[in-house]
Amino acid sequence: MITITKRAAEEINLSTHDPDSQGMLIRFAVDQTDEGFQYLMGFDERHDSDIHLESNGVEYILAYEQKALLEGMVVDFDQIDADSDYSFVFMNPNDPDYEPPEEGEAPNKPNK
Repeated sequence: MITITKRAAEEINLSTHDPDSQGMLIRFAVDQTDEGFQYLMGFDERHDSDIHLESNGVEYILAYEQKALLEGMVVDFDQIDADSDYSFVFMNPNDPDYEPPEEGEAPNKPNK
């Protein structure tokens, strides 16, 4: 369904230490706007109509109505380019504006 990379899973797991997120699951959602897909993610309670799954040790939920929009999405935590901050990156083949990265292409980052 949704693949959460190891790096994204680590970042999400850090957020679970916040007392406000205790007992909640991470929810993924998407809004279709005139500007394209807007991705939403945050901690929420599970509802009876939700789909409840797991990826890389992270339990997550999504509304059943969102399944077709989110199926096959990959969530990563990385830099878009060497000059940007780390953030969650949503790679969704259902997004009309999605362009998959070319084979072997990655942000140009300095070696540490």
